[in-house]
Amino acid sequence: MLRSFAFEIVLFLLPFVGYMLWLLIRRGDAFDPRAWGGKPIAILLTTSLLTMLVGLALFGHFRGAPAGSVYIPAHLENGKFVAPQLK
Repeated sequence: MLRSFAFEIVLFLLPFVGYMLWLLIRRGDAFDPRAWGGKPIAILLTTSLLTMLVGLALFGHFRGAPAGSVYIPAHLENGKFVAPQLK
């Protein structure tokens, strides 16, 4: 659960980091508050939310067990721990 939450946070922050790098390379004023105001923030928020939603959709679609698989929970066999499996 923590890994999927961290993945979504990274996807949300990715456009902001990209814009900051662009400001550093292009103008060198990435830490000037005037460079972040108004229209750039609105575009970055929209892009971040879209990136996060696409990530959620892809994560939900490609994550998980195949249809018809059986979950075998963790258990002990002959005194040894056997990790959970999908068969």
